[in-house]
Amino acid sequence: MRTGFILGLVCWTLLAMGQAPVIVGQNQKFVYQNELSGFVIIETLQPGMTLYRLSVRYNVSMDAILAVNPDIDPTSIPLNFPVNIPIKVSSISFQPPPAEGNHLWLCYRVQPKETLYRISKVYLNTAPETITALNPSSQAGLSIGQVLHIGWYIPGTDLITQEALTGTIPDTTAGTPKDYIKEGRNEGLIVREQKGLAVWKPGPVTSHYYVLHQTAKVGTYMEITNPMLHRTITAKVSGNIPQGLYQSHVGIVVSPSTARALGVLDQQFFARWRYLEKG
Repeated sequence: MRTGFILGLVCWTLLAMGQAPVIVGQNQKFVYQNELSGFVIIETLQPGMTLYRLSVRYNVSMDAILAVNPDIDPTSIPLNFPVNIPIKVSSISFQPPPAEGNHLWLCYRVQPKETLYRISKVYLNTAPETITALNPSSQAGLSIGQVLHIGWYIPGTDLITQEALTGTIPDTTAGTPKDYIKEGRNEGLIVREQKGLAVWKPGPVTSHYYVLHQTAKVGTYMEITNPMLHRTITAKVSGNIPQGLYQSHVGIVVSPSTARALGVLDQQFFARWRYLEKG
């Protein structure tokens, strides 16, 4: 337990200095905003781990887990597949819990168009001062990608069921894009639908979304979905994936702006995408 305390102290110091904490240990977790359920923690399935074990660990019903993971086949889940686990905001403590307790140190990465007021009042149902107390540097304002410590999660004794999922917070990171897919269908084009591994590399964030693909026509548009957070954006195909630069099983390469809009943290993630081509 002493080790966990020291690691927490290191994270607290980094946060107070306005720096993103290093992800250490099993007690620190990032939370994400999911339009179906509110906050979720994403767990990647490791050897020996099952959905049932995750449901027991977080006191979440299997129905609730499946409801926020519509792309999962519970009978066949590959290793390292990211699984959404819904959590209760009411079970987040803004005061340090006892060191020996069963709790998680929660962090949240600020997304485009989000404000301190929205994160505190709408997401967490608390005053902005509560979050600034945990993150003194946030008093000067938030920036996209900034990491906030938002409290400690203590799984409650009440089971989180499918009926308890909120699904009331809309996705604010992407507007309503022009429906290029519908237009293309009307023009007799073929819609190609694929899914697989997407990657991105850190770089400058702009207001434009771009993507590389093996065969999609440069200059056309692609609809990309992050199924874990149910976020969909439209990105412009700016080129084809260079031969030999990425592994052969990489389906698309997205720009940092695209990754941010999709709510992605890891540089490799599972995605779905659709694009148009002539028959």
